[in-house]
Amino acid sequence: MERAHVERARERFLSGDSPDASVRTQILASWRRSLTAGVPAERFDIPYEPDLDFDGSLATCAAPVMERLQEQLSGMAVGVVLTDAHGRLLDRRVGESCLRGRLDQISFAPGFSYAEQHAGTNGVGTTLESRSATLVVGAEHFTDPLRPFACAGAPIRNPLTGRLEGIIDITCGASDANDLMRVLAGQAAHDVERLLLERVCAGPRALMAEFQATCARSANPVLAVSGDFVMANPAATRLPAADREHIEHIAADLARGARGEARLLLSVGETRLHSVPVRSGRRSLGVVLEVSFPRPVRKGEARKREARTGEARRGEQRRGEIAAAASERPFAGLAGTDPAWLSACGAVRRAAARRTSTLLLGEPGVGKYAVVRAAHLDRRPSRRFTVLDCAQAPDITREALDTALADSTGTVVLRHLERADRATVAAIRAGLTGASPELWLVGMVTATTVEDSAPVYDVLDLFDASVTLLPLRHRPGDLGALAEALLRGLAPGRRVRCSAETARLLAGGHWPGNVTELQSVLRAALRRRPVGDIEAGDLPMSFVSGTSRRRLSRLEAAERDLIVKTLWETKGNRVRAAAVLGMSRATLYRRMSAFGIEFVGQYPQ
Repeated sequence: MERAHVERARERFLSGDSPDASVRTQILASWRRSLTAGVPAERFDIPYEPDLDFDGSLATCAAPVMERLQEQLSGMAVGVVLTDAHGRLLDRRVGESCLRGRLDQISFAPGFSYAEQHAGTNGVGTTLESRSATLVVGAEHFTDPLRPFACAGAPIRNPLTGRLEGIIDITCGASDANDLMRVLAGQAAHDVERLLLERVCAGPRALMAEFQATCARSANPVLAVSGDFVMANPAATRLPAADREHIEHIAADLARGARGEARLLLSVGETRLHSVPVRSGRRSLGVVLEVSFPRPVRKGEARKREARTGEARRGEQRRGEIAAAASERPFAGLAGTDPAWLSACGAVRRAAARRTSTLLLGEPGVGKYAVVRAAHLDRRPSRRFTVLDCAQAPDITREALDTALADSTGTVVLRHLERADRATVAAIRAGLTGASPELWLVGMVTATTVEDSAPVYDVLDLFDASVTLLPLRHRPGDLGALAEALLRGLAPGRRVRCSAETARLLAGGHWPGNVTELQSVLRAALRRRPVGDIEAGDLPMSFVSGTSRRRLSRLEAAERDLIVKTLWETKGNRVRAAAVLGMSRATLYRRMSAFGIEFVGQYPQ
């Protein structure tokens, strides 16, 4: 709808007449709510609340997402804000100083509320009311002060309860509005939800890990307490009920303190209570408590025991350091020397050796399957290796799991665990009940597609550890070695390398499809260059358009990256990609042509 047309429709609405039927339903409904709330059209009075939770879970999880957007939009007249569930701004990032002044003039800053009852129709308040992504451009705003702007808001929901936690809003001048703003805001909100899920799950995992570690080294009574949640080992269950209640009563105070030991008088006599608070930053997750009963020790024996214990601990530490150093090396056939990559490989290798059930997270194409397969061959080569795809619900049945578990000492991999439905989760839980401790269970989660899904949460307790594989763009030093390794696999027996210009272009890529995309790009280049080294001109245009060959604005680059990423996730299906992006196929084709994107997510013919 053209701007002048919207302005005329708004004037008719404010004068009491029915607006044109072409005004979007979402906007018209918001106008009516604003009018009913008594919001004046020519001005507004935005309330300020300084005592907000600017450092809470939402702001903490959103901070890296906001920082990434700020970097992408640096130097542009675009702002990104985070609000709480009441429309009150918690954080604001602005790419250009002139826009910062304009936003200050309309009180679009931390502490101010942009709920509809205060500001009328806008990207924040209207998203709160509709509970869905919203784009408001120019005259679609109810109040005059907001008409020069365009804003796109997307809701952030609690990944477990579905409750609305806040809003991510992208704002710019009305003349710079783009339909893709709403998609970018939606993706940012989704990234915050993923971090919220990781934060929610990190607490129980960290508390469980500390509890299990304490139980493994001690036969004393051990309890883990987090609010009303209590775990106890068999020795702790044998304590008198009054003693357990006393310990649980003081647990909250111990959780806020430091690691230490205190004397405690229980009905069974004098005891020592060793406490280990478990935290995430400044947030307390709970406390693990070990109860010990001191025994009389003969004179001189204490020092000997302490010396022996100290020597044993130092020996254990040295052995642990040697084992860790040995495990932090790349797998055979998997290139890369990035410290984070080696650390992840070492963690998966140790998990395979110890049969620690592991949740492996990472973007599409980072090599999750390759790492698990390599770890299996490295540590469990004689065992059975079975892969079940949770995205294909009929494949995950009780019978399929029974078949996979036929070798109780094998490895079972659950791919695309984030896409498991409730029936699949039920089959997994039933099949793994009473599974052999010799079994190595691995769950794979495509982190960028984890949504607020209860079925996923219901199986997280099956895993004792988690490992995240970094995306390829965070491993720029590994690009050369990866390209060489992939070329050896794609062209066996052929001595082929990348020219200096080709290597430079590859190093400058964003790689939304990660290693899988790099492999596809090299495969396409090999088809264009069957003999000799790969030159820059051999690279497919879909990749070259994303590097330095074409000068794009930051907003165009963000739009291009989002289109490429969506095409990778939909395996090149343009119909599905257009639906995900919220645009018509014709618009998608035009944008792909403008950016030189020929094929993404599928192999070129």
